[in-house]
Amino acid sequence: MNSNLIAVELFAGAGGLSVGLETAGFNVVLANEIDKDFAETFRLNHPMCRVINDDIHNINFKKAIQELGFSEISLVSGGPPCQGFSTVGSKNRQDPRNSLFYEYLRAVREIEPNYIIFENVSGFKRMYNGEVYHTLIQELDSMGYDTISGILDASDFGLPQIRQRTIVIGWKSGLKPIEWPAATHSPEKTLFGGIPKLTLMDAISDLPPLGDNDRCDIYSSPPLNDYQKRLRGRCQILTEHNSANYGPKMREILSLIPEGGTVDDLPEELRPKSYFKNTYSRLWPNKLCPTITRNFGTPSSSRCVHPYQNRALSTREGARIQSFPDSYIFTGSKTSKNLQIGNAVPPILGEVIGGQIITRIHMKNLSVRHGNIPEVIAG
Repeated sequence: MNSNLIAVELFAGAGGLSVGLETAGFNVVLANEIDKDFAETFRLNHPMCRVINDDIHNINFKKAIQELGFSEISLVSGGPPCQGFSTVGSKNRQDPRNSLFYEYLRAVREIEPNYIIFENVSGFKRMYNGEVYHTLIQELDSMGYDTISGILDASDFGLPQIRQRTIVIGWKSGLKPIEWPAATHSPEKTLFGGIPKLTLMDAISDLPPLGDNDRCDIYSSPPLNDYQKRLRGRCQILTEHNSANYGPKMREILSLIPEGGTVDDLPEELRPKSYFKNTYSRLWPNKLCPTITRNFGTPSSSRCVHPYQNRALSTREGARIQSFPDSYIFTGSKTSKNLQIGNAVPPILGEVIGGQIITRIHMKNLSVRHGNIPEVIAG
């Protein structure tokens, strides 16, 4: 972590993006999160960061930064909730459904960072015929930021899960442009030795089996690959690896789902009256995990039943799939913990994006110290 690369995170959630940014080298000193459990999780895992657990409308960011004693902020990052942007294009700032979008922009205006990261759902650019996206770009342009944007799939960078997010990276005009991250992993090894994408079991195969209403705090094996080794770190005790207490009907349903199966494989009398196609669906062991949701611990939710065991994913398995370290502490009820994990930006993605920005910052510093470096080298 570089003490000079100061970052602020908005809509911080449980801190997934900040974990990645800090791994890349940023020092996250201020974060805002309205949910109490989310904010407490962030605070426990980022003890040197000031966490403001309040509605963003109530925060004077310029004052908060001054109180912390910083005169220059390198980065502001975050993604406002995407619900209800219907009137953004008409600039109705009083509409509570889109006010969080404008609060993000207000924070950027008050803090004046050198760089910004805006993240949101994969379909963000298409929302309301593109009005939301174009409003964002126009507002950033009016504040003096150049931008680059697109959709990143975290599985292209080593996440064992399909996880697509729209990312907008901005920088103050005059700074070196940020390059879009190039994928490091591919669906299969190429002739040139590319790194294959990780599978579900690549993430969780060292975690012990669980019965009904069970928990275990002992790993079943040493780390079996680099991904597991990295996330386990120095952890000796396994946490948050637990299963729910299912009733007789649920146990029967789970026992009848075949490998890769869905609700359609169940006898009609055990199927719900209405359901989505991925309800009561078993995960594939040797494929990328589908995008997990806040309900990954509920068997009737989108595909989340363990490949071999008759249960939904444990909280720790969800955290592994999202690339949270095993040392990460989640607070609140099991439902709240799973919500924090399912809603998070994977740390891996934060590290990749943060790394792209830091690479440019270092190149800028290099060119200042060595003004005669050719452009092809300085970037």
